[in-house]
Amino acid sequence: MTDCRKQSADCREDGFLVSEDLGTRERIIGGAIRLFAERGYRRTRVGDIEAAAGLSPRSGALYKHFASKQEVLEAAIERAVASIEAMHGMMELMPLGDLRSEVTLLGRWTLQQLDRQRDLLRILYRESDQFPELAARARDRLFRRAYREAAEFLRRKIAEGAFPELDPEAVAAIALGSLANYRVEEALFGAPPAGVDEERLIDAWVRMWLALAGAACPRVGAAAG
Repeated sequence: MTDCRKQSADCREDGFLVSEDLGTRERIIGGAIRLFAERGYRRTRVGDIEAAAGLSPRSGALYKHFASKQEVLEAAIERAVASIEAMHGMMELMPLGDLRSEVTLLGRWTLQQLDRQRDLLRILYRESDQFPELAARARDRLFRRAYREAAEFLRRKIAEGAFPELDPEAVAAIALGSLANYRVEEALFGAPPAGVDEERLIDAWVRMWLALAGAACPRVGAAAG
């Protein structure tokens, strides 16, 4: 294997410079997303992003890694997608043998993922009109798969007799949409809806799922009380 430490700065094989290169890209993405969320996409200059990433402002260092500001935003979306992909693996771990535990895990994991993408959510909701095609792709890749996974989870539970016959996609839209709205309001307005903290939200969210389950299996509803 080539030792990159013995090669020129153009070397990009496995080794020290590769790790350094990836670290710089991550700093650029992180700094850019923070600035886009705080100042707005249009008002954030390339030099501002370079400074936020610890690079020399207006040196052109960003262009060694990205062709444009929009490409940085696209990379941030790809990073978020990679994180959301973990949902499929989490669903494969279910069932845990206890509906309350499964639903609680689903709710907490969803809120955690949305919290990690707080700045990106602010950008997409506030400024998607500036890059509509990119925003549409982000919506498809970040949210639609999550809804499909939640609907599939519910479909399995209906087949097992844990839930009454419901519209899985509609219920998934309600269930995940409520969590997404919670995080969006936090991101946009700096406070959760109705002043409800996360623990209260999760408790009520889980109880609603269990109440639905109780309609199919009264023992589940009794256990939720």
